[in-house]
Amino acid sequence: MPRRVTLAGVVAVHLLANLAHGAVHAAVPVALSPGQWAFVALVVVLAPVVGFAFARRGDDAAGAAVVALSLAASLAFGLFFHFAVPNPDHVRAVGGAWSESFSATAALIAAVDGVGALVCGWVALSEAGQ
Repeated sequence: MPRRVTLAGVVAVHLLANLAHGAVHAAVPVALSPGQWAFVALVVVLAPVVGFAFARRGDDAAGAAVVALSLAASLAFGLFFHFAVPNPDHVRAVGGAWSESFSATAALIAAVDGVGALVCGWVALSEAGQ
């Protein structure tokens, strides 16, 4: 049960951090391509919720694994678009009043997703070993 609380906390913080970044995205505005929207909807938002639902139904190992993998994929996506490749979604491409908020929330989701993926990966391995 405490591991489900951990998963719930990780998923909640992940979703809140992404909601904050999404609000800044809308305010800037930085548009996402249809493919990026699909990735965000399916991998960033839906997959962690589905993973937590697996855990709530009693499959803690699979649930934690789904959350860990979705957060790792979200981290890779964010690092690629926000920090690695020059594009309109890169932190250095966003100027003006929202520049600092955009950079801060991009860094926040990277940190949350990185730590969250590690924590949920540990939970998945711990559960699988029982």
